[in-house]
Amino acid sequence: MNRQPFEKEKWESSLKSKGFFRSYGRDWGKVCGCNALLLFSNMIPFVIGLCMVMFLFPLIFPSFTPDGLREYILNNGMADAESATEDSVANVYYMLCMLSSLMLSGMLLVVNGPFYSAVSFYFRNMLTGEDSLKKDLKQGLKDNWKQSIVVSLISIVITAVLLFNIGYYQRADMGTMSLAAKSFFSVLLAFWCCMQLFIYPLIATVELSIKEIYRNATIMAVKNFPVAIGIFFLQIVLFLVIPFVAMLSFGQIGYAITMLLYLLFSFGFISYISMYITWKAIQKIIQNNG
Repeated sequence: MNRQPFEKEKWESSLKSKGFFRSYGRDWGKVCGCNALLLFSNMIPFVIGLCMVMFLFPLIFPSFTPDGLREYILNNGMADAESATEDSVANVYYMLCMLSSLMLSGMLLVVNGPFYSAVSFYFRNMLTGEDSLKKDLKQGLKDNWKQSIVVSLISIVITAVLLFNIGYYQRADMGTMSLAAKSFFSVLLAFWCCMQLFIYPLIATVELSIKEIYRNATIMAVKNFPVAIGIFFLQIVLFLVIPFVAMLSFGQIGYAITMLLYLLFSFGFISYISMYITWKAIQKIIQNNG
């Protein structure tokens, strides 16, 4: 693994910040500021994610359409026909589409790659105490935008293929074979999500080819699997469960809570975790080789 010019002393000095929560507590204000930048930089990826959700999710979840959702609600006694009007169900459906698209961005599957690598570069320097927002974002974009665009396009394509395969075998009448194939692609998608945690931090931290980036991300996802899968479920909770429950249960207050969560916390928090665990993994490699 070839590092970008980055003195070993800086990595060693950063050991003073032991523990994730101590590091995050020190930097939380800067992370929150980057969160808003990440949210607004993902407007185009959000639209792409929305298209993927509306076309691919109904293959996996037959009820993921306005009519299918209404039928599901009525059949399961969740509401009566008078309450479950077409307009009210359509509102819930589009809210689910919006949250699902944001979840794809929050899980780093459909994102503005160049900006994520630039923020990762800033977070890397933040961990060593030598950060400058404007300078680091500019440098990160300049150095890594080409690789980041390629990686983000690869991520969109592979994510779409995995979702399509899950949906295909969900509908295929092949008995046990369908279940096995659907389970295989579901596990593969979950692992693909775990790999994404390491992709942009690797781009921002080390000089690797795209093939080497994916190879190292795979190794890191395997070696750090308990942490990675824990973050995977945390992403689902942050980007789908909490917003959906809040908006469904608390109305306008729930919408306000959700917007604040997206605007000030969720995207930056996950990106910071990604950089932190990748930084720790690379630090071990440097120590072992040094």
